[in-house]
Formats: sequence, structure tokens, C-alpha cells
Amino acid sequence: MPPTVPRPGHRVHGGGAASGLSPRTAAPASDWNDRLAAARPEEFASLFHEALTDDFGAVARLHQMLETASEWCRTHGVRGSASELDALTDRLTDLGEELHLVGEGLGHEIPSRSDRAAAAARVSPAVAVSGPAVGQQTQAPAPIPPSAVRSLPRSR
Repeated sequence: MPPTVPRPGHRVHGGGAASGLSPRTAAPASDWNDRLAAARPEEFASLFHEALTDDFGAVARLHQMLETASEWCRTHGVRGSASELDALTDRLTDLGEELHLVGEGLGHEIPSRSDRAAAAARVSPAVAVSGPAVGQQTQAPAPIPPSAVRSLPRSR
């Protein structure tokens, strides 16, 4: 069954920064998508963690919903669906752990990438004027060694 889409202008309880509510409040997924898409590099890992793997993140909320639905099914004698929901809950637990590791990796990878980009953008004035120093590679591609070039077949 496809997810329901809220009507334009209809707000699900909660909200993001625009609604004045705390980021800890359960915000609709579209708010989190917008916040992640617009995040600056230095805040992305934190927002990712908060949106997905935090105690109030999407994974925890979905996990709770699946457990609640499973319990409801058990209480009402719908044991097959309860078992399927339990299996999905277990898979979601594993997925949550994987997402947590991805979030930790983001925290380490993003700063190192932006540090490298900033360092690459800062060219020393001496290099800019005189060209690359001895031992530095230039931007020109290296020539192809003669042994790697195949000769064309000769016509007779």
C-alpha cells in the first residue's frame, strides 16, 4: 500500500525549524528531507543522525510503530501478520545499526573532505606566479609510452 501524502498546506503534528518547534520534535519526513538537502557540510552529519538514528529519529519511530502494530495483531488474533511485523522490526534494527555507522563515517569523512578542498583552493602566491615546484606534477597528461601504442596494420 503506497504511503499517504498530506494535502498541500496540511501539517502533520510536529515540525521543523520553520514551525518554531525544537528539532527534537517529530517532524514530518518532508521537513527532514528539506533540512538535509539544504544542510551546510559542517551540520550535515549531525542532522543525519538526528533525523534517522537519534532516539527520536525516523528509525526509532518506525521501530516503535512496527512493535505497536505487531502487538495489536497479536492481541486481535492476527498472528501471521504479527510474525511478519516482528521480522521486519528485527530487520529495521539491523538497518538502524548500519545507518548509525554510516552517520559516524559521515562525521569523519565530511570534515576531511572539506579540509582537503579548502587546502587545494589555497594556492601559494609563489606557485601561482612561478608554476609548480620541482617534483610536483603538472596538469598536462603524461605521454603514452611507445610500448603501449599499437601500430596499425600495414596494407600491402
